Order: sequence, then C-alpha cells, then structure tokens
Amino acid sequence: MKGIRWILLATAILVLVTLACVPTGTPTPQVLPTEAAPPTLMPTNTPVPEPTSPPQEGATLEITNNSGAEIWYVYLSPSDSDQWGEDWLKDYVIKDGETYSITGIPEGAYDVKAEDQNNEVVDVVWEAELEGVMTWTITGLASLEITNNSSTPITYLYISLSESDSWGEDWLGSSEIGAGAAYTAGDITRGKYDIKATDADGNVIEVVYHVDLYGYNTWTVVGKAPVPDNAVVRFEEYFTDNRNNWGLNDENENRLFKNPANGEYCILIKSTNFTAWEWYEPFRTDQFVAEVSCYLTGAEDASCGLGFGPDGDNLYWYEVSPSDQTLALFLLEGGAWQEKLLDWTTSKSIDPDGANYLSMERVSGVVSLYVNGVLVGQVNSDRFPTGRLGIGGSTYDQGNATVCLDNLRVWRLE
Repeated sequence: MKGIRWILLATAILVLVTLACVPTGTPTPQVLPTEAAPPTLMPTNTPVPEPTSPPQEGATLEITNNSGAEIWYVYLSPSDSDQWGEDWLKDYVIKDGETYSITGIPEGAYDVKAEDQNNEVVDVVWEAELEGVMTWTITGLASLEITNNSSTPITYLYISLSESDSWGEDWLGSSEIGAGAAYTAGDITRGKYDIKATDADGNVIEVVYHVDLYGYNTWTVVGKAPVPDNAVVRFEEYFTDNRNNWGLNDENENRLFKNPANGEYCILIKSTNFTAWEWYEPFRTDQFVAEVSCYLTGAEDASCGLGFGPDGDNLYWYEVSPSDQTLALFLLEGGAWQEKLLDWTTSKSIDPDGANYLSMERVSGVVSLYVNGVLVGQVNSDRFPTGRLGIGGSTYDQGNATVCLDNLRVWRLE
C-alpha cells in the first residue's frame, strides 16, 4: 500500500556442531544435533506508521459562510473562461455559520461565485490564485474600488439603491479622489445600485445605473467627453414652440409625428419592428457633433434613435435601448439594413428609468457614440461624406411606443 512501509526483522538460527578428535580405532561417537533456539525480534527504535489515505491532489478551498444566507451553488471558473461551468456543491447546502471544503481543484487562477437558493449572487471573487489549502469567508457584503481616470477630482460619491428615490449620503466624507487616484468603498450590502461621482460644485462627472454590487467590484470613472474646441453651435431646439415645423400631426398606419408640446417633441410608433425619424433640415454637414435627449413610454423594448445620412434610404442609425441598457449602430444603405457597424453592447451609462442623452460625432471617417456624455463606442466608416440629422426611435416585439425628444443641439466642426 502506497505510503506504508512494513519492516520485517528476523534472527538467524544458530546451530552448533562439535566435532571431537579421537584415537584411531576408537569408535566415532554419534553426533547429536543441538536443539535450535527459538527466533527472536531484533530491537529497533523505528516507529511503524499508521496506515493513511492517499493525499488529495490539487487545491482545497475551505469556505466559511458568514453571509446570513444559505449557499446552494458555488462556481469555480478559470479566470480566462467566459462561462461559469458546473456547480461544485452538487446537492450540498452550506448553512449560515458553517464551513465546507471543496477538494481536488486543479491549481490555477479562478473566478469564484456563491449563489443562494434563488440563484442570487451572495459573493464573488475574481482572479483568485488557488493552490494548496485556501480559505474564503463569505460575508455577503460588497466593496467598490473607484479609479478616477477623469481630469477632475471626485469630491462627492453617492451609492444609492436603484429602487430609491434619493441619492442619500456622500460616501467620501472629507476624502477626495484625485485625478489618477483610487478609493475603495467597503461594507456595502449586496444589491443593485446607481452610483454618481460629482465635483466640488456638485457637477456630475459620471453616473452609472443598475449596477449589481456583490463581492469585490471596480468602477473606472472616465468622465464626460468635452465638445471639441473647433465645434461651433449651428442649431439648438428646445421645442418650446414650433417655428421649425416639427411633426405637424403627420399620421399613417405605422406612426404619428405629433406637434411639439410641453417643451418636447414626441413620436408615436404604432407598429412593431418599425423605425421612425424626422429630419433636421437646415444644413448638410460632413464633420459634426449632434446631441438629443430622449425617453420612452409604452413598449418596454423600444429604442431611442439618432441618425445621420444623405436621405431616407442611406444613413447611420444609432439606437439606445434603456430597458436592457444596450446600444448599437446600424447601417441603412440602398433602402436595406446592412450588418450592424456596432453590435448590441451593454453600457451602465444608460439610465433604464429616465431620459438619456444620445450623442453622435463624425470626424475624419470615425463615428463616435456617446451616452450621457460618456464615450461608449467608435467605428471607422467613410460612408456618406455629407448628410443631415434625423431623430426618432424604433420598436421591436411591442408596438405603441412613444418616443419623446428634447434639447437637440448640433455643432459643426470647423
């Protein structure tokens, strides 16, 4: 058996034989054998070890559950994998206050996640190096490391539950997160949060919405991108009157362009899987920045839209879908939708519950997309050397969506 060494000791049997010299002619005496001595064990100071089980191969993760919840699932995924894989607990449940060990884990870097009975995340650890015997205490609390990559010091930090109607107290107190510096907020109850960073005057540097905080989390603040220095405002529309003839209650079976009212311009999209927009006509441009505020009511899966192109059969169409916090850049060419220039991408800069500012910039063949002032995507495209701007929205599986637009501004780069 591996790991066990048996020591067998024995003594030799000593047989003594006596031969006598006798005179010639004298009968030879009979030789009688000497009785053999019983065998005896040689004394030894070497202890004989007790039999043991073979040692476990790989790493062991010792989990202590101090979260206040039961842990039903534990996932260990290699850090370079994009899937969580199998549950390592199988049918075992780690009660609150209990310690449980997972053995035989191939050594390496892992992301580790614990979930409760309802598959709600209780805690998570990223890029943990597992080797030998490791311990993990699940507290159920989250931490957030904020790195300030903007050029403005963060003076106030607000971490508010997304369901709350107020931002609550500042988390920094007398501290400040300077440009290039980092700060960690700890002991945050796990949940879904809106997070806001502002400067000393209360001006928003950046906001993210509906962020799931559990375990260790990071947020890199990049701040709002400024309008280029060579940008000149060419058009502003706040829809307080209708001197530019928006809407005019133009209606067909698919959509209704309403007259501006209450400082906003709204489009009712009746049909499913339909895109509707109205052009901003005053000038055609090549290099520009355009921005509009938009919010949606009615259909949950509708999108706000901002477009640029020479005509109704050819344009870039930038969509922001608040319900799932995603965005995409479409290309309409020759009257047919082409492959997306930017596929649906998640951005926590999108507010799922309120208005969002969509901004598009086109400079030297690069189309840049912004949400609430934060750069969220860029593509290289030299289609449509000049064009005009369109504002509107799109529906998908649900119709009767109302898209309401406000604060349209257009800059020309000179």
